[in-house]
Amino acid sequence: MNRTKYIAYVGMLSSLWVVLQLTLGPMGFTLFGLPIFCDVSAYFPLLLAVWFFRKFGGASSVGLIGSLVVLFFRPNAFQVLGFAASSVIFDLLAFVVKHEVKFEPKNVIIVSLITVLSAYVAGLLIGLAIMGGTIQWTLTIWGPLHLIGGILSLITSYPVLIALNRIGIREHSQQ
Repeated sequence: MNRTKYIAYVGMLSSLWVVLQLTLGPMGFTLFGLPIFCDVSAYFPLLLAVWFFRKFGGASSVGLIGSLVVLFFRPNAFQVLGFAASSVIFDLLAFVVKHEVKFEPKNVIIVSLITVLSAYVAGLLIGLAIMGGTIQWTLTIWGPLHLIGGILSLITSYPVLIALNRIGIREHSQQ
């Protein structure tokens, strides 16, 4: 993939991050008081980025650029900084699978662990640094709620990834 296409695709996935973070995340938090849709708003685009780019930097770029844009539109949405940091952790952990999201059981399990671990870390960062929660509350309540959001992200992302894979989106766009 040439540099121009890479930048365009990072822009598209960052836009998805922004739209989800500004709509789905706040809606879920308002309706249920839970951060789980905030996690879907973060990890759905990140899983797409790792699957699509297959190299380090794609997911980090999407998370960092998307977070800056979210802060531009909603300057008090500091929780997005936890997801931005988590996107870098997610991208680093994706080295374990060589940035390959496949649909084999072993790979699905590892990618799932990477996702829920990253979501838990985001919960810890947001709970401690942004919300000012206690360590005990953050470790036992807020972090696990984000972990559940990571699981929900996987449940929503994998069917989309399988469909995109079946129709050959990644291969067609790489030309």
